[in-house]
Amino acid sequence: MRKENNKNLNYEEEKWHFSPLDIILTSIFTLAFIGQFILLFIYNNELNLKYLEYIGYGLWGISIIFAILPMIILKRKGKAPKGKSYIHTQKIVTTGLYAIVRHPQYFAGIILTISITCITQSWISLILTVLIIILTYQWTYSEDKSLIEKFGKEYEEYKAKVPRLNPILGIIYYFIKRD
Repeated sequence: MRKENNKNLNYEEEKWHFSPLDIILTSIFTLAFIGQFILLFIYNNELNLKYLEYIGYGLWGISIIFAILPMIILKRKGKAPKGKSYIHTQKIVTTGLYAIVRHPQYFAGIILTISITCITQSWISLILTVLIIILTYQWTYSEDKSLIEKFGKEYEEYKAKVPRLNPILGIIYYFIKRD
């Protein structure tokens, strides 16, 4: 996905352009994600490893946190204009989840897809998970480029301090920074 940034347009009026490759990859991602949810009804706990199923439900809960909290955090701290969605932030947020990972909602999607694989315990789900993770990781590169265009050097400095999708490394960096 590429965003056309015209300096004469307001942020709300920016135009999005999708290449054929963007459309194909997004379609593959969507089909893989839907496929995983269908597998929940077909292959639930296929290997009969209860502990793996419980880990899956725990990861699902973590994914919900990483999916919902950013909406609240960005709306409150990102100075989104009144009446606009949280995606219209005007300020970089570097606290909360954003002090640990740069893209918590992408991370939530990755954790969700891993959780589904743990619950279904299916090879098909594992293959779909790998595909979804690769596509998600690729999209974070595009997102970073877009945010550098929007926020400039401030985002580049933030990017140098906070990992893209690794919360463990993010927590370590967070506590090292504080000392």
